[in-house]
This record gives sequence, structure tokens and C-alpha cells, in this order.
Amino acid sequence: MTLPEYFKLNTGAKIPAVGFGTWQAKPNEVEQAVEIALREGYRHIDCAAIYRNETEVGAGIRKSGVPREDIFITGKLWNTKHAAKDVEAAVDKTLKDIGTDYLDLYLIHWPVAFESSEKWFPLDSNGVFKLADIDYVDTYKAMEALLDTGKVRAIGVSNFNIRRLEDLLARSKVVPACNQVEAHPYLQQPDLLTFCQKHGIVLEAYSPLGNNQSGEPRTVDDPLVHEVAKEIGMDPGVTLGSWGIQRGHVVLPKSVTPARIASNLKVKELPAHAKAKLDSLSRHKRFNFPVHWGYDIFDEAGQEAVRKAALDAAETNKTKFTV
Repeated sequence: MTLPEYFKLNTGAKIPAVGFGTWQAKPNEVEQAVEIALREGYRHIDCAAIYRNETEVGAGIRKSGVPREDIFITGKLWNTKHAAKDVEAAVDKTLKDIGTDYLDLYLIHWPVAFESSEKWFPLDSNGVFKLADIDYVDTYKAMEALLDTGKVRAIGVSNFNIRRLEDLLARSKVVPACNQVEAHPYLQQPDLLTFCQKHGIVLEAYSPLGNNQSGEPRTVDDPLVHEVAKEIGMDPGVTLGSWGIQRGHVVLPKSVTPARIASNLKVKELPAHAKAKLDSLSRHKRFNFPVHWGYDIFDEAGQEAVRKAALDAAETNKTKFTV
């Protein structure tokens, strides 16, 4: 079996199985990285307003010489723009920054709404995040309306669990094209993958190698991953990317190193024994859970725990979240 180069969206469009992630890429690095990625053969660029580098991403796209129509570009609506009145202006800003007339996919970045603000991270006087009582279904309905404008060709969500997807499907008209979530052998979420596949929603994996948000060893650093990679003669990162596509979802590796950018595209089918070893690493380990927001995003922590975390982080927030 050859790994698929694309997955088909419920719109009929094709989304490349390997995308180039731009999260945590500094503006002065991401322009060159995007140019290199497209010259190496990537045709899928994953962006977000909160990454605060979309202008440089757009410059990299133009420098690459690859025609816009050959590139699948994803954007994401940030938490401060969940009010229905703010949604179209938010996508307009992304389009202007990237320098394109349309996005191939536009996602609600998180199911949590912050207070409408020109600041990315609105805090109260104590340093606690200002959350807004905005139903994500109302936000999604405003995104549905974008489809008629031609500014976006598909819409979807990110960081939604099964309960929220069920709620969204019951109260909206357009089935999300994608759900972008953290996924790697430590965090496999098989029930979520199955649910998405059943409903025609393509799952996309950010941080397919794990990440160093928490300072802990990443999934790609696991000795068993290196053992498997050595056995089959593949790079550990490429091994994990291959594992994700073989499971049936998009992977979004990121790098600013030219050699790593190129190698991450070299995915191929894993032998059954190698995939089984990687499957055995499952431990429901999240690297990316912003508990300090004070919102139980994944229904796993409990309201009391996230409320306490928000209060505990308040003083630090005052100096950490100033933009």
C-alpha cells in the first residue's frame, strides 16, 4: 500500500496529506521556511492569525514562484474574534496579510471565546483571561456565511472533541471539512478519529512529533520511536509522519531547518510490526492544553481545576501575555 498524497474533503476538494506547519515559527524565519517548503514540493501551508506571522508566510509563498491555485492554504479564527460581527473582518485581515483572495480552509482555532478585543490575550486587572459567553455554534454559523462570499472554500474546527462536534453537527448546516487536533502516538484519540471519519470530517494532526511546550521529552524523542526508525531505515520524525497518514489523517510537521523541511515530506508506508510498536505508545498525553485560560477545552480537567489554574496563573499572565 502506498500512502495517500491527499485526503478528500466533504466539499470534493483535495487536501495534501503532509502540510507545512507555521506555528512557533518566528516571522524572520518563516518567510524563508515557507519558500523552501514550497520549492521542496509542499502544497499545503497551515497558518493562523495567532501565529502572528501571516504577512511573512505570504511573502514566502510569493517568493517560491508556486502558483496560488496549486497551494492549499488554511487559516484560523482566533479566540477574540468569535462574535459573529467580527468573523468576516478577521478573515479579511488574514487574506490581506497573506496576500490572497481566498483561503482553501478556515477553522475555528479553539472552542473557547475570549472577550472581543484588539489584544490577542485580554486579561482582567488581576491577570485572569477575559472569557466571553459566545456559543461556538453561533461563531460557526457566521463562518458558514463566509462560504457564500468566496473568501473561504471550506470551513472547519480545531481542538474540538466528540461532544462538541456532536453539538455542532446538531445545530449547524455545514458539516466541518476538517477538525485539527494534537495527535501522535502518545495521543492517538482513536474514538475521535473514527467519529470524524464516520461523519466525513478529515482529521488533521498538529504537533505530529509532540512538542516542547511543557519542556518534557517529545514523542519523537521516545527511545522506542528511535528503535523503530532505525529498524526500518527512516528518520524518526518521518516515521511519525508516516504513522499518522497510515492511520488516515493529515499531518502538519513544522521546521525552519532546510534539511528537516525536505525530509518531512519523505513519508512512506510502515511495516505492520513497526506501526504496531508505535501504536503501543498510547498514553493520552497532551502537550498542548492551555489550562490557564480557565476553560475545560477537552472535558478532561473539570471546571474547578481549570478555574483554579486560571487564578494560579494570573500573576504570571500579566508579564507573559502582554500582546
